[in-house]
Amino acid sequence: MYIIFDDKEEEQDNIITKYENCYYNRWVKLIPEEFMIKFVNYNNKKYFKYLCDIIEDIEINDKNNKKKRNTLIQLSKKIENDEGEWLYLITLNDCIIKIGGTRNSITERFGSYLCGHHIEERGKSGKASQTNMYIYNTLYFYISNGYKVKLYGYKLPVERITRNILNNEVIVEVQTYHTYESIFITNYKDTYGFNPFLSDNCDPNYKGSSA
Repeated sequence: MYIIFDDKEEEQDNIITKYENCYYNRWVKLIPEEFMIKFVNYNNKKYFKYLCDIIEDIEINDKNNKKKRNTLIQLSKKIENDEGEWLYLITLNDCIIKIGGTRNSITERFGSYLCGHHIEERGKSGKASQTNMYIYNTLYFYISNGYKVKLYGYKLPVERITRNILNNEVIVEVQTYHTYESIFITNYKDTYGFNPFLSDNCDPNYKGSSA
């Protein structure tokens, strides 16, 4: 069974039909209901705060009455204090579908997802990472069909170490998001028996038991 909109069984058949008729469906992942955990029931929800929705981008340029951007999804508002490392979590109808991490900012990571617009089915080059193409087009497919997508974030603490380089004591800021990301995903799998459905990749150096 695939995720149901407003708990109506008829929507299950409806979304499958829409998927089958979708011209870009090879870049859409239908998300099975059995691989969904409600955010409210997530064992580590305390680390994440709601940031914004991910919505369909229909903004119009007042000067020419055309769409401002070619891309099809956007963040519903600016994320405050966005710089630095984050873990982020995406929900679909309040169910978790993605846990990820970013080195610079969530806005920048979301911007890289927008590269997934450039698929050949839209007459584009097809030159984008498969991760970006799957995430972007899956989110757009569900959003354009009435599903609610929310973005949560966990701002990671800054970690610094001191190193002696050519007899100079230097303070170095350490990148840690990939460690957090892998351990959170591993903990999720240990707890629920599967990864968030759109979380395919994490740092293999930090895989293993999260007990």
